[in-house]
Amino acid sequence: MTDKGLLRRNDEHRAHIYEASVPQVQTQRALVSDLLDRAFEGSAANLIMQALASKPASAQELSRIRRLLDEYEQSTR
Repeated sequence: MTDKGLLRRNDEHRAHIYEASVPQVQTQRALVSDLLDRAFEGSAANLIMQALASKPASAQELSRIRRLLDEYEQSTR
């Protein structure tokens, strides 16, 4: 994974220390974007509905999702 640039290795000390070379959010966005295109024909709605169907969200999670959608909508206006 270091050859692919996904991890950096610090061999300064006796033990090798590995860490991600890109932020988690960046990796997640790239994975979701690829999945969205490959499996859901670019439809975010279909992706979300399948995610909720595979593992139902609690009332608290649904409330948070609604808030996040409202915030997203406000930020794109």
